[in-house]
Amino acid sequence: MKSYVSFSFADTDEALLTSTVTFCTPLPDVRPYIPDLDGMTDAAVAELSA
Repeated sequence: MKSYVSFSFADTDEALLTSTVTFCTPLPDVRPYIPDLDGMTDAAVAELSA
């Protein structure tokens, strides 16, 4: 089980801060939820796993 917590600015004139939490189960034959986590530049993302 992995969870991703992201923070970014909304694409609006006010640029409000927005966040999401996503839970997923990594599977061997399925592309990762965020394929290039280190390459993210438009949001701060934390990947948590258990």
